[in-house]
This record gives sequence, structure tokens and C-alpha cells, in this order.
Amino acid sequence: MSLRVESFCVRAALVCSTALTALAFPSGAVAQDVPQDQGADEQAIVVTGSRIVRRDYEASSPIVTAGQELLQNSSTAALETNLNKLPAFTPVQTPAIASDIQPTATSTPGAATVSLRNLGTNRNLVLVDGRRATPANALGVVDINTIPAAAIERVEIITGGASATYGADAVGGVVNFILKKNFQGLQLDGQIGISQRGDGREFSLSGIMGANFDDGRGNITIGLSMNDRESALRRDRPWFREAWQDPRFTGTEFFPDFSGYQPVGGNNPDQALLNSWFGTTVNTEGQTVPRVGAGSRLYFNPSGTAFTGFFQSPVGGTSRFEGDLTGLKWKRQGDGALGQNFLDELLVLPLNRYNLYARGNYEINDWISAFAQGTFTRVQTHTVQQPSPSVNGWSALIPVDGREIPDELAQILASRGSPTAPWQLTYYLNYANREARTDVFTYNLVAGFEGKVPGTDWTWEAYASQGESETNALITGTASLSRFRAVIQSPNWGAGFSSQGNAAFGGFGAASAKCTSGFNPFDKSTPISQDCIDAIRADLKNRAVMQQSVFEANAQGGLFSLPAGQVRAAVGASHRQNRYEFQNDTLTSQGVSFQDQAIGIYPSGNSRGLIRVDEFYGELLIPVLADLPLIQKLEINVGARNSHYNTTGNAFTWKAMGDWEVTDFLTIRGGYNKAVRAPNVAELFLAPQQTFTAAGGGDVCRLNNGLAWSANTATNPNAANVLAVCRILMDQTVAGTANTFYSDPNFYNAQGPAFAFPTLVGNPTVQPEKAQTWTLGAVFSSTASSEWLRRLRLTVDYYNIKVDDAIGPLTLDTAQRQCFDPVFNPAISSDPAAAAATAACQAIGRVAGDGALGNVQVTYLNNGRFRTSGIDVQLDWAFPVGPGTFSVNSVFNYLIALKSAPLPASAGPAGQLVDYAGTLGPAGSQAIAENGLNPGSFRWKMLNTFSYAVGPVTVAVQWQHLPAAKSITYTSNNATTFVGAPAYDLFNLNGSFAITRDATLRWGVDNLFDKAPPLIEYNTASPLGNGVGASPFNAYFYDMNGRRFYLGATFKF
Repeated sequence: MSLRVESFCVRAALVCSTALTALAFPSGAVAQDVPQDQGADEQAIVVTGSRIVRRDYEASSPIVTAGQELLQNSSTAALETNLNKLPAFTPVQTPAIASDIQPTATSTPGAATVSLRNLGTNRNLVLVDGRRATPANALGVVDINTIPAAAIERVEIITGGASATYGADAVGGVVNFILKKNFQGLQLDGQIGISQRGDGREFSLSGIMGANFDDGRGNITIGLSMNDRESALRRDRPWFREAWQDPRFTGTEFFPDFSGYQPVGGNNPDQALLNSWFGTTVNTEGQTVPRVGAGSRLYFNPSGTAFTGFFQSPVGGTSRFEGDLTGLKWKRQGDGALGQNFLDELLVLPLNRYNLYARGNYEINDWISAFAQGTFTRVQTHTVQQPSPSVNGWSALIPVDGREIPDELAQILASRGSPTAPWQLTYYLNYANREARTDVFTYNLVAGFEGKVPGTDWTWEAYASQGESETNALITGTASLSRFRAVIQSPNWGAGFSSQGNAAFGGFGAASAKCTSGFNPFDKSTPISQDCIDAIRADLKNRAVMQQSVFEANAQGGLFSLPAGQVRAAVGASHRQNRYEFQNDTLTSQGVSFQDQAIGIYPSGNSRGLIRVDEFYGELLIPVLADLPLIQKLEINVGARNSHYNTTGNAFTWKAMGDWEVTDFLTIRGGYNKAVRAPNVAELFLAPQQTFTAAGGGDVCRLNNGLAWSANTATNPNAANVLAVCRILMDQTVAGTANTFYSDPNFYNAQGPAFAFPTLVGNPTVQPEKAQTWTLGAVFSSTASSEWLRRLRLTVDYYNIKVDDAIGPLTLDTAQRQCFDPVFNPAISSDPAAAAATAACQAIGRVAGDGALGNVQVTYLNNGRFRTSGIDVQLDWAFPVGPGTFSVNSVFNYLIALKSAPLPASAGPAGQLVDYAGTLGPAGSQAIAENGLNPGSFRWKMLNTFSYAVGPVTVAVQWQHLPAAKSITYTSNNATTFVGAPAYDLFNLNGSFAITRDATLRWGVDNLFDKAPPLIEYNTASPLGNGVGASPFNAYFYDMNGRRFYLGATFKF
């Protein structure tokens, strides 16, 4: 038995013994844990989606409620993981995503966010008790890690526009976390879980206590919770090991663990020398060509011999690599190229979370009550990435000064046209991984008054809230580029290096540095001394703060009576302010640190912004008809909201919804919402922020690119002019760069996507998105008296969402198209020089030296549009079987369409809507695609729960199904040879035993059959199925972890 499994057993025994010990003492007050839907006919409640109190649970908009069963019956306490099981959600963050090590104004490593209907995390609104939660970063998204798990009663999800009720951002819907109130007694809960492999241990402990005082006029409730999740490594799962060794897939690292040489400015080595090592071959045209071009990047084996093959396969497949290709680290890919895997890649994101929840309310008199509520959360996460790569722009130019180098490298340098010129080193700083430790502290305070208007049924509330989310991050394993160059460019690779800062003034106020061992990149046997590491070390710190202030007043009640019932209304006003500031480490601050930077970290500016909005809304519930044949009740719910932003001015939204209760058996519901999404702080004010992304359509300047506006003569009759523009843009960096690019087939005929590092900046002129949502549905409630049918309920709802002027950053593919497609740049048809001088082309940066895509300038625009439609179905059915009750809960979504275009219809073919339904698209990186949408447009999704309860014992099976999906490439090529994903079924088993009314044990097995994630998105017609660095798995939709066990206990006093 492994130590981790043994530890799990010990902790499980402690949980059980604690529960049993609790039974030995008499119980105190029982916690008021009655489900809210009991007695709904008699209880006036507020339904998510409306501000009007109603005496039933029927809502005009479709609502899904996630109760304790979904949130607790899981091996993890991660709220996002459990909510993402529901078909309405699109996973954008899971504990299996743990490689983001660079916090920015738009990225918070380790944050848990949610997205509805593929529309993006900032198109749905996250509420806590109907009030806005405090956002985590400049995109306005909420980290649901900050919501106190111990206090959650349920989660209500409304899918569809809700801007008229709750304001901007509710285009895709609302996720409303309802917390426990007026709690009495003490409830403790503990759970421990572990994987079958003995890793990824997770422990959760929570408690909530409350008591009434002053004869029940007041109540105080306090809740505490902690969650500790340990890491696990991908190499410890058989499916990752198999994929890493599979030649169809590339390695997971972009840069190899070998030092190398790269030509500079066309000063290439003698081709005959390379031919003597690597040979020549005959191409398809019958021409004799080199297997390795003179402009290729070369690496060196420990023996000192040169080899090549990383990133691209040498023509003919020869590389002279002497490493071990039978293990996990290196492999030969199907195209003959070499791949390297990152063996320390995390499978599970380690996390520590602490929550405190406190609420108090007091009835001052019969008409006025005071309330206050506070939540405090601290979340710590740890992410890991490969060591810093000193390559390309992060590399160093090494002088030819007699230092120790491999013999074949010496021959290469001597054969160049300028043999004494410096050469470019490729080096992996593998003394440490790059790691980020992110610490997020969030608080939210709410205080106010609520009451009744004497002589009426009107109620009111007025409150103020103040929230703040502060993120502090420490990034280690990084190095200063200028200090690294100063050391490694010194004689003998910096061995014996010594330097005094501010030497001209005697070192006044400056530090000194020494390096004993140096950084000999070709000597792996000599360890790097600590003083050398300290000499170049650059631990990075940054800080982000989001502050939110809200003042709001609401009132609702009856106005007058009509024959069909009482007309009810709700009115309110609010003032909200969001102030955000991101302070980056000076070393990586865009526009500040221009003489130095951190290797392997992209620069990002210090962002700050302020958004203020004043809002007024009104809502009416109008009974039209009642107590007629086939019309037991017909109601109309209308509402409107006017919002005034200091940034974009006025925005008006409205809704018109209806409920038609035909009979006790059938209710028809639906309506229309006109919604908006105002631009957030990032979209308006983001300081220049460099990122790393891919162009799915590849580099337009490649001679084999299949796009109609590329430099490929086979697909573009205007290819000569495109090629001329490409050469101009390349040679703008360093003269001779274009010759280097077009002299090497590994550059100009490379396969797959093209990678670049665009600079994204906010746009103060961007305007709100405009959305329209239609819904139409039916609720079927059994009226049968039979025990088999009386607890049967079915809902079917159609939705249609249309968004225009969608806000999103210009994609790399679109940026290239606006330069090279004559539809956008007419000059390219006749005058390449004029075309290259346009702003669109000047924004396409190329890398000096090899000519690859580089720093592309992009911003946020209102260019996009998208439409989505589908059908939601929910079935609830319970009936007696033998001595117990069998229950079925099924939640189903059928996606009719998800159409998107990155440009408006006026752009012609480029603005044509593409339907991604039934595919893994839209294409994107880091779970974000064009228009800010999320990939994964499955034709249908389903979550089923089958449970059987007899006496104190309940056993349930949860079945989650995803259908087969076509490749992303299918939308542009119906004959694509890329496979998408096969059908996928995941089964979870759980059970509980109520030892007494006040003590319950629960247990479960997630991924019961240890189902491996499917291989996705690879080309069956190519020996190499995917692109560089592309994972053969999808950690968003498929379980990466394998079988997991958990045991928990809940007891009440």
C-alpha cells in the first residue's frame, strides 16, 4: 500500500470516528435545513430572473437548480468541476489546467470561472444571493473559489438574457449562489478523497453555526471552510505516457533540453559542410536538395556532434540524434522530427482555500429589519511550466573568442561568410522550472435595511456593499535577460565572472555579482553553482486589485387587482463602481523595462481603469386571464432597465415574458429579452500586453499555405505580390531575414499552425454588445394519483440567442487576412510596397533572423457576431420500487446551431457565419476562441442521475454523456482527414447512510470504470497527427485523472 493511500485510510478513519463520537452526545438544536421547495405553494419567494415576489416556483425563464446532491457527491470540492457537469455550462477552467504561470490583468492562474452556452465567462453574471459578486480581474469574471462552500444552500442557473433584471453581463444568463440564512444549530462536514494511483489527495472541512436571539427577532450565522488539494503529475497516468510515446503526436515542450546554434542575419554556414553530415535527397520535382538547409537551427549531442529535427523534420528524416528515444522524455514523431515531453507537467492544480462567512439580521420592529453579511476568502494556487527558454529573442549572441565549444560547432562557425561574427545561442535554463504561486484574498461586505410598507404587501430593501479582490503572485525560475547575456557572453561562458554595478562611481548604491561555474551550455556534467543562478535570477512579483462598490435600493409589491389577479411591480435603482489596477513587476512591464526583460515571460503593462454605472429599472407582473377553460392562468412579465456608464453612455434593455398555465398538467412559458454587455475594464483600458498564440490557418507567407490569400501559387493567383509583401515585412527587421526564411524548406514549407506573440491593447472607443434572446418552453407536471406517475415532471425549453457588435480581440488569422486579402487591402493586387506600408500590414511583425511570425499588434473591436440556439430538457421522476424509492433526474441539451463570424456581414466572405454545432470548435487557445466564445460545440450533452433510497441508505449512479464530435477543421473542409472526438461516457457512483437524523456518512467513486480521456483532433492522413505543442487530450471536457475515491461525513447538533 502506498504512503498516500495509507494516509487516506487514516484520515478516513478519523472522519468516521469523529462522526461516531458526535453520536455519543445528545444533539442540540437541529439545523434548519429544510429544502426550499417544500411548502412552496404557501411560501412567497423570489425566483432568479425576476425581482417580484411570487407564490410559486414557476418562472418565465428556464431555471436549473443545483442542490447539495450535485455539489457534495463528488471527490472534489471544486465548484466549477461540479457545475460543469450540467449541459448548460461549458468548461473553461478545471483543476486539470495548471500550466498558466503568468498572472496579468486578464489572467488569474488558478481562478475557477464558469461559462454558459459557450458564450464566455464575461457574458454570464455570477451573483451571491441575487447581488453581484466581486470580480477577480479586468475582464470582470468572478472566481467562484471565493464563494464560501459551507454556506451554499443551492445554485440557481438561468440561461438566457437577464440584463433587464440584473444589468449588463447577463447575456448568456445568471449563476446565482443562494447562501444559507437564519441557520440554527451547528453543522460540521468533512471529506477526504484520493485517486486510485495514490495522488491528488483532497481534504475538505467545513462548519456552519447559527442561533436566534432576542426571542427570535435576530439571528447570527457563521460559517468556516477549508479545502486542501495536492498535486498530481501527468506522467503518472497511463494514457499520458502512451500519448507521449505515440509518434502521431508532438512532444509537449516547445524547446528541447539541448543547446544549439542558430544563424544570424543570413550569415549561414557552408551548405556543403552540412551536406557532408546530413546528406542530400531528391524532391518530388526530381531536384537534389539538402536534407538540412543552411538556415536551420542545429543542436548538439553530449558527444559534440550536431543534430537537428526539433520543430521540423529534416528533408529525408535524418537528424543524427543520439538521445534515448525509448523513454518518456524524447521520441521520434511520425514526420521524422524529434519531440520532447515535459515530465513535470501537472495533472491536478494544487490549491489551498479558506472561507469565512458571517451573516446577521435583526428585526427592529414589525416594519424594519437590519442585516449585514461578510465573506472572506483566501485562495492559494501553484502552477508549473517548463524551464525558461533562451531562444529567439530571448537568446544571446556569443562572440567567437576561443571559448570551449563542440568541434562541429567550431567547423560551422568557421565555414560562415563572416567566420568571426557573433553567433546566436539556443539554451534551456533547466536548473529550475518556471513556477507561479498565486495568492488571492477576496472580501465582500454587505449591510442594509429591509422591511414592509405598513398597510400594504409592499417590501423594500436598501443596502451598500463593498468588495475587493487582491491577487499577489510570485513567479520563480525566471532570469534577467540582460544579466544572463552579461554572464554568458563573458569569456569561458562566464566562469569566474565578477561584476560590480555602478562601477564608474565606485559601486555606489549598487550590488555586485559573481559566477563560479559559468553557464557552459555544452557541458551537462558540471553543475551550475548557486552564485551563477543568483547572478541571473529574476523572481517576479505582481499585484492586482479589483474594488467594487454598490449602492442599491429595491421595492416590490401589489399595485391593484384585475379580474385575473393582482398586478405586481418591482422598481429599483443602483450605483455601481468597479476600480481595477494591475501592477506588474518592473522587469516585465511593457513600456517601462525597455533595457531588460525576463526570459520566458511576455511583457505586460500596468493597467488601471474605472467604470461607474447608474441604473434604474422597473418590472410588472400582469395577470391577464384566469380560471377559464384551458387558461387556468395567463400572466405577462415585462421589465426595463436604463443604465448610464461613464465610459459608453446609456444602454437600455427590456424584456417581455409570459406564462400560460393551460391545465395543472401543462404550462407554456417563454418570451423575449433585449440584453447588452458593456465593455469591461480590460476591453477599454488594457495596457499593452504581449501574449503567445497560434494562427490556425498557418503563416500566410509559407509557400504551402492553403489559404486563397497566401503566398502559395497553387491557391492564389496573386501569390507573387503576397510573397513580395512578406519579404518587405521580414527585411524590415534585419536585412537578409527573408532570404533565411525562403532558403529553408523547414521554414517556408512548415506544416500546421503558426505561432506568434501578439501585443493586445484596450480600445476606449469599443461599444456595448447587443443581444436578443427568445425562449419558448413547456412544463409538464403529472396530475396522476398513481405512485408511479405522481412525481413526474418534465420541462422542454427552446432558446435562441443573437449577439451583434460582439467585443473580442482581433485574432491572428484575421489580422493576417486584413493585410494580405485584397478584399481588405486592395493595394496588394497591384502595388506590394504600398500594401506593405498599410497599417494592417505594419501590424504584422516578423521575427528578426528567421522571419517567422512575431509581434502582431491587435486590439478589442466590435467586429464580431454570433448566434446560438438549442433545446433544454429536464426530467424529474420518482416512484416506489420494492421497499424504497427510485429516482431519475436527467438534464439534456441539444445544440441546434452555434454560428460565429469574426467580422461583420459587410466584410463579405470573411464575415460569413460559420456553424460549429457538432464540432469541437470554434478554434481557440486556452479555452477562448473568436468573439470570446468557448470551444466545444457538442451537438448534445446529457447528465443523468439514477438513485435508489431505502430507509437510511441511498445509492446513486451519475452518468455523464458527450456525443462524438467532428474536428474543428470540418467547418472549412467537409472532407477533412482530421478526427474530432469519439462518444464519451463517464460514470460516477455514490452513496450515503443516515446513521441518525443528525449524522450521515457518504462515499463515492468518481470515474467508476477508470475511463481514459479520448484522443482528439489529429490527422489520420498524416504521419504526424497534430501541431507543435498541441495536446492529444482535452482537459476541459474529459476526465484526465482516472478513478478516484472519497469518503465524507456530515453531522448536526
